Amino acid sequence: MADGRDTQGGCAPLFGGWTGAGAWGAGRGAQQFTSGAGQHQIVSVGMGKRAGMKLQDMNTPLVRFAVPALIVVAVTAGMAVWGLQPASGWTGEVSAWRSPFAVHPGLWVSLLVGFGACLVSTWVWALKPADPAAILFAVSGLTTLMFSVSSTVWLFAMVLPDSAYMTAAIINCIGASGFGIVMMCLFLIYPVKLPYWRWLMAATVLGFGAVTYWVMFGPSPDFMLVHPITFWEMVGIFVLVGWQIFATRGDPAQRSIALWLGAAVVLGAGGFISTVAFPHTFGFLPLLNENIAFGFFLLIYAALTVGLMRFRVFGLGGWAFQLMFHFLAALGVLALDLALIGMLSFEPGAAFSVALLLAAAVYLPVRSLAWRKLSGQARPDEAELFRSVIDIALRPSGEQRAERWRKLMRDVFGPLEIKAVEAGGAKVRVEDEGTLMLLPAAADSPPLSLRYRNGGRALYSPKDVALATQIVKLMRYAEENRNAYDRGVSEERARIARDIHDNIGAQLLRALHSRESGRKDAMIRETLTDIRDVINNAQGAEAPMEDVLADLRAETADRLEPHGVMLSWNLHAAPGALLSRQKVHALRALIREAVSNTIKHAEARSVEVTIRLDADWLSLKVTDDGKGMPAQTASLGNGLGNMKLRVESFGGDISLEGGEGTCLAARIPVFEMAAE
Repeated sequence: MADGRDTQGGCAPLFGGWTGAGAWGAGRGAQQFTSGAGQHQIVSVGMGKRAGMKLQDMNTPLVRFAVPALIVVAVTAGMAVWGLQPASGWTGEVSAWRSPFAVHPGLWVSLLVGFGACLVSTWVWALKPADPAAILFAVSGLTTLMFSVSSTVWLFAMVLPDSAYMTAAIINCIGASGFGIVMMCLFLIYPVKLPYWRWLMAATVLGFGAVTYWVMFGPSPDFMLVHPITFWEMVGIFVLVGWQIFATRGDPAQRSIALWLGAAVVLGAGGFISTVAFPHTFGFLPLLNENIAFGFFLLIYAALTVGLMRFRVFGLGGWAFQLMFHFLAALGVLALDLALIGMLSFEPGAAFSVALLLAAAVYLPVRSLAWRKLSGQARPDEAELFRSVIDIALRPSGEQRAERWRKLMRDVFGPLEIKAVEAGGAKVRVEDEGTLMLLPAAADSPPLSLRYRNGGRALYSPKDVALATQIVKLMRYAEENRNAYDRGVSEERARIARDIHDNIGAQLLRALHSRESGRKDAMIRETLTDIRDVINNAQGAEAPMEDVLADLRAETADRLEPHGVMLSWNLHAAPGALLSRQKVHALRALIREAVSNTIKHAEARSVEVTIRLDADWLSLKVTDDGKGMPAQTASLGNGLGNMKLRVESFGGDISLEGGEGTCLAARIPVFEMAAE
């Protein structure tokens, strides 16, 4: 070329360079375009795609987490090795290192805090790399690593150069102040963006950043002034968290997260401020070693991780209240203890006991009142709840039960919206981050969805799930008992119908065919007695079998005599055997129904009745020498069906055979057993 540059397959710079048209231009899959200098460049499309695919494969949550994590592990491990070095200086001989138990515990706490905070925040960022809140969270983890790890150099046994201490102090100051700045920026946009958040974020960064720079590099540097800076940053964090709680009052899910983060800040930042930053700011000695107090920051990172990942949001509000209440109780005990010792000259042991007693006396009622006011959830009266469930179960119609069930759910949980859904599942569950609770079918109502607890002022919590589950179980138990009652009523009606058909009908038929008026009157009186037995179900004591069957034998003979039918009566039972009233009633009904069928249909000349009672079974066999009963006839009519139901209700069995004569055979167990 005219400018003398080599263009034969040469490699060009990445931006604005030249490339030859020889080897590259002749290659397949190449693309030519014009550079900014008006010259042509050739780029391999295939190679570009492969490079892009490799970069895309690298951009995964695992890779995004692994690279920073390896750096954090290396830094933490390196500082741990430095901390184990003896006072004599650096040595590679492990045997000469100090025992881990001889090292100040604050060193291990600081390394653990920096390591844990940075890993947790990096993990959240790796999962949500484009989320501004996750990015700020990751930066806060880096600042925590800076101030916690750099503070350990003063716990080393070996003496470092002055430049090393100066560098560590600068890193510590930047990290401590940077943590407060980043956390304030985070709470300006999370859970919701506060009004004027851009201006406030800029003011926070510039204001606290300028003060921090002046403290480190001003005319008279004083790194101890970082404590007042962090103190006021923590105050700013408290204010922003309170603002977030106020700003999210109309959104239960966001408010739950704000409350959770507020509780974490009260415990984490409040713990560090009250033990280190506050005493330093006002000229007192810290209550805890600074490195030990760093452990409070792990609470903030644990809570922020849960909040940013929105894990079980519907339970965070309750947990937040519990954490804040317990922390405030501990602070109350500590404050009373110090007041009693300093102002009233109590002994430490006595002061702690009195402080604990006074704090408990004040704390417990205040906690209960505050919980009801802040959570907006009053525990329903269990007796009233039970009455409501029973009232629903005893409603006569399914429509009424379903409507009352909806009303109960509205009274207990106060949802903005109740809808029937097609598939609610078998268990109570919460969805949509606690804004929706699904109930299974109950009280003749389809599955229901309850949206927005307390009119949208709260989320459904695990306690709500437990309460709803308890109500559903109670409702189903009441329904089962109501259904059992309904079945009992139906069975009693069926029993009365069978007894009227089998016994009363047979008695009236017997009286109808009687030719003697006196005998007819006696039969009618016996029928009235049977009616009373049917109504009362004859639940009295056991009766002697011989007496009962003697009366039944005479009655059967009287019924057959007008029709010219001979009776053969066979009883096989031990003398003095007793039989329950129910089985006597069943035996009487079976014999009466069998004899009625013989009189009506068989045209028989004789009937044989055989009754046998052994240790396990009461057996009955009634045969006649009539024309028999066809198989299809045996399955017709209420009489035979009633006999079958009556026997099976005792757990027995019955059979009917036709042909030359008819044979009815039945067995009833002596001892009670449920029919299958």
